[in-house]
Amino acid sequence: MLIWRFFNEKMINKAIVTGVFLGLALGTLPMMASAAPQLTIQSERAGHPRLVEAIDKMKEAVKELQAAPDDFGGNKAAAIRDTETAIHSLKKALYYRLKLDDAAIDKAQ
Repeated sequence: MLIWRFFNEKMINKAIVTGVFLGLALGTLPMMASAAPQLTIQSERAGHPRLVEAIDKMKEAVKELQAAPDDFGGNKAAAIRDTETAIHSLKKALYYRLKLDDAAIDKAQ
């Protein structure tokens, strides 16, 4: 009878310890979820400064091409179009985690 009582107490202790740990683990899940950083255009830009710099440089290049009186041997329109497409593609890569549609990507800085 003494052995039975010993095993019952041991099992009860294990159940209590398991319950406490399980309660602590489940209790921290909401805190972990709320600790996830909020994704924004600003946070994505801050996380990838070289992509932002490349986008800005390409925007400057488009403005220079548009303002240039030269037609660059008939390549000006294609260069502008291709650079604008490249800007859109880079912005799409930069903001992919935000799940923006094309119109929102074009409006983003």
